[in-house]
Amino acid sequence: MNKPNPCEAVEEKLSAYLDDELTQQEQQRIYLHIQQCPECSALLQELESMRTDVKDALLTSVDARDLPTILNDQPARWLSWIGWSLFALGFLLVGGFFVWELSRELLTDTGTPWWLRLGVAGLYLGLAVLFLSVLRQRIVARKTDKYKKVNL
Repeated sequence: MNKPNPCEAVEEKLSAYLDDELTQQEQQRIYLHIQQCPECSALLQELESMRTDVKDALLTSVDARDLPTILNDQPARWLSWIGWSLFALGFLLVGGFFVWELSRELLTDTGTPWWLRLGVAGLYLGLAVLFLSVLRQRIVARKTDKYKKVNL
């Protein structure tokens, strides 16, 4: 029957020893073994060095490294412009149709009191004006943004 090698048991628990995940008794046993065994002591120093290197490593994602290329991609910018233009055109057409139908309904429906028709028209017109004012503010803010060309 072979006697177990104490270094094998210590090597298995060195990472846990570094992370303080062992019981006090196990930590003391490994500490005493490391004081007497130069191989295990060297392995512990290597693990500590690796741990420090990993902590100090600067993680850069692919997105951060390639962000200028992604942002300055002309085909993507053109497709984005075309997409937003088509969206705006569709919104204007559907919104125009909605306004036309609403105004026609409010003007021709004699079964609804005039004050209710006027109130509904005022609500919708007020929402439209608020939407346009917020849209104008966003466009002005985007054009005058001094941080627009800052690369992080």
